[in-house]
Amino acid sequence: NWSSKWLNIFGPSGCGKTHLSKILEKKIKKIKIVDAQKVDNNLIGNLGNFDCLIVDNFNNQINQHLYYSLLNQSKQIDNYIVINSIMPLKKFNFNLPDLKSRFDSFIFSGIDLPTDDLLQVIITKSFSDKQVNLDPKISKYIIKHVERSYDKMFKFLKNVDDLSLSSGKSININLIKKVIEKNE
Repeated sequence: NWSSKWLNIFGPSGCGKTHLSKILEKKIKKIKIVDAQKVDNNLIGNLGNFDCLIVDNFNNQINQHLYYSLLNQSKQIDNYIVINSIMPLKKFNFNLPDLKSRFDSFIFSGIDLPTDDLLQVIITKSFSDKQVNLDPKISKYIIKHVERSYDKMFKFLKNVDDLSLSSGKSININLIKKVIEKNE
């Protein structure tokens, strides 16, 4: 049970907000995940069909009156709303004061950028899943030279794997450097 039925999960792209939403989707029977740009009057009218609505990819390019209506309807029918965004809802600039007031009543939960230790685990797991034993010095080199985000790291690891497979070369420091140079 949440102290409020409205939750804002925020964090950088690729940090796992949508993944968490998919987990909730498996746990809650009457749930709907919708992209922020797809919120419309039809959805608001059907809100009573769901125990929980998850709005993904929220940004400031929304119809503020629609969102105000969505939250009012949610309050009346007493269901859950989860909004995923890159920054906390309370940091967005809204022209509609009543909407800002509604967003201020959300519970806020942030997902931070990964630490070096977590990146080390991600790199090690990614390569071990492919039966590749990677020298820890190479992992440290990767962490030092790849942008600190989940999204960038996963793309980088995929690019390393793709280049290794396409070139027939094993994963070593030279291959890693080649991928880093391509990404710059």
